[in-house]
Amino acid sequence: MSEALVRSICAEFEIEIIPANEFPKPGQTRAVATMRRILEKHGDGHLRLVVSTLAETEGNQWLIEECSLWISDLILVCSEWIDENASAWLELWDRLELGSIMLAADHLRGTTPVRHALAALIYSRLSSLAGYGLSNKDSGYGLRQRAGVTNSRNRRLELGRQLLKTRARPRPSQWKGYLQEAGLSYFRAVNAMRLAREADQQERSAA
Repeated sequence: MSEALVRSICAEFEIEIIPANEFPKPGQTRAVATMRRILEKHGDGHLRLVVSTLAETEGNQWLIEECSLWISDLILVCSEWIDENASAWLELWDRLELGSIMLAADHLRGTTPVRHALAALIYSRLSSLAGYGLSNKDSGYGLRQRAGVTNSRNRRLELGRQLLKTRARPRPSQWKGYLQEAGLSYFRAVNAMRLAREADQQERSAA
């Protein structure tokens, strides 16, 4: 079931899955096992955010591989900031030299886990581009004041519930087009749906 969902998510982003013994071209991946682990640990919404970050930003489509997919760690750390700044997150990744950063992380192999080095290097560069820290620890009240962001949780919750109803109707291949027509990014849609699922689950548990 989980592998079928991974393949479905890849299809949503028009990513071709290729055999493990082939070298991926832009828009291709062979890292199905890594995606499956991320899916099983963090859910389909989180995996979509990971894939979207690579598939929908400038110059990163050729880097959808095992190592780069562990930006999953970074998305968890920056989840609050991403939730309120979805478009800005993608714009930062458009400016990120991910290939160079991955090479630098690989130079640390044997000294520190590449996965951890990659997350630290990317976070440092993204924070530099943004001009402030993006982690959940840094993106609390102070950042909200600087950015002039108000808490729109109720609006996101309502949007998420509407999207969950709509999501059940179109085929996966039509979903991306629907969001584009509605002027919604994958980040905003997925985060809103995640919020709605969590809220509904809490309400059912309390009943």
